[in-house]
Amino acid sequence: MTMKTVDVAKSLGIHPSTVLKWVKMAEIELERNESGHCEFTEENIEALRNFQKNRNRQAVVKVVEKVVEKEEVVISDERAQDMQKQLDQLFLRLIENEKRTEEKAGEVVTFQILEHRSEIDRLNKVITKLENRVVELESQLKSEDSLKGKKPVPRWRSFLTGIFSY
Repeated sequence: MTMKTVDVAKSLGIHPSTVLKWVKMAEIELERNESGHCEFTEENIEALRNFQKNRNRQAVVKVVEKVVEKEEVVISDERAQDMQKQLDQLFLRLIENEKRTEEKAGEVVTFQILEHRSEIDRLNKVITKLENRVVELESQLKSEDSLKGKKPVPRWRSFLTGIFSY
């Protein structure tokens, strides 16, 4: 005995188009009448019932998987909270290290400024000594120039100036 698609759909409690989809999915071989309509044998209907049971089982498995995923999400939320706490602690440690680094940098800069200041003072002393030495050398040079400026007068000149000066 064969059944039409509509009758099989009613017996399975599904829509006729769903019956045809399941036939394709389950790869069930069907006989066709002269009009090209599907004819279902008892074996075909039993195969569809098994497919329906497996679909229901698969649906239950999917629901169970979703429930398990939700539980994992809850576990993941707890884990995320733990990780957030750890991140907060790391962030606080990072801030402390930045403060320490700034303090150390300030200390280093202060030390460098003091070192530069002492170097500047030392160089100022050297410059003062050099300036004094330059002044001393300039005065010596002027005194030598003044001595050179007074050339001894030749004798003949002093004689002539002496004669005509009266």
